[in-house]
Amino acid sequence: MNLKNISIALTVLVFGVIAMLFMQKGNYVNQAREHYEMTTAKSFKGNSMVLELVNNAIDMNKATWAIACEGLQTVKTSQDMARLEAKFFPATKGSMNIANKTRRFEASTANIIVSNFAKVEEDKKTGVKSLAGLVSVDVSVLLGKVAAPVETEEGADEEGAEE
Repeated sequence: MNLKNISIALTVLVFGVIAMLFMQKGNYVNQAREHYEMTTAKSFKGNSMVLELVNNAIDMNKATWAIACEGLQTVKTSQDMARLEAKFFPATKGSMNIANKTRRFEASTANIIVSNFAKVEEDKKTGVKSLAGLVSVDVSVLLGKVAAPVETEEGADEEGAEE
């Protein structure tokens, strides 16, 4: 072989290697971009879900505190408290315990309000019992206490009896 053929072969080989490097570089860039987009999309979706859960918890907490504060200021009977609860949480109903003279509202396991009343009143026409004379609103669960006051099941009437 002569020197001219060897130099042509080497030149073609060098250009082929350079072309292959540029093609691989473009492929590496595309792979890196795809990997970046996949991982950031997953992270963004996960972070968005966490933020949504936190915002929902904040809104629920805010509404529960609003029930407690407004209840102390305006509520006189268990029907008033039921209307106030329905204003903030239309799908959630509280329950009355006639024996303990309490009304329990549980928006979630971390948002529980127990209202204590002074007396039980009975409607003469319908015979429906309700509670009157709000004494206090127990927000110990909202303040971070783990156990809420537990009501006994005897004498417990559901929300439907007072509406």
